[in-house]
Amino acid sequence: GLVEPAAGGTALRRYAAGEARPTLAAWAAGQAWIAGAGAVLLAHGCPADADAPHIRRTHLRAGFAVHLAHAAARRHGLTARPVGSWQQADLGAALGAAPGRDWIVHGLALGTRHADEENPT
Repeated sequence: GLVEPAAGGTALRRYAAGEARPTLAAWAAGQAWIAGAGAVLLAHGCPADADAPHIRRTHLRAGFAVHLAHAAARRHGLTARPVGSWQQADLGAALGAAPGRDWIVHGLALGTRHADEENPT
């Protein structure tokens, strides 16, 4: 399932139920290894009709947030890998909202194998 910060940001609330990792793997240019990750942190929200400065800010902030989460995960001994190459990853539309409003921008897979341990099949 998907969770997000609840109002106030001190707890989590369910955003959507069900297994999302196979869809996330497909949206991430077919990176099948994502389907086996323990969890995937998503940075999302950039609308398709945003102007260039808004898109740039959204992508830079999302990239920075994922970097900080990656560093924190590694400090705590968790395996983690950033996920790029998101293609047509319209999270909002997939969950029933208006299309083009809530695109996945960056991600971080937690509980993954190292790249040289991946099974390419």
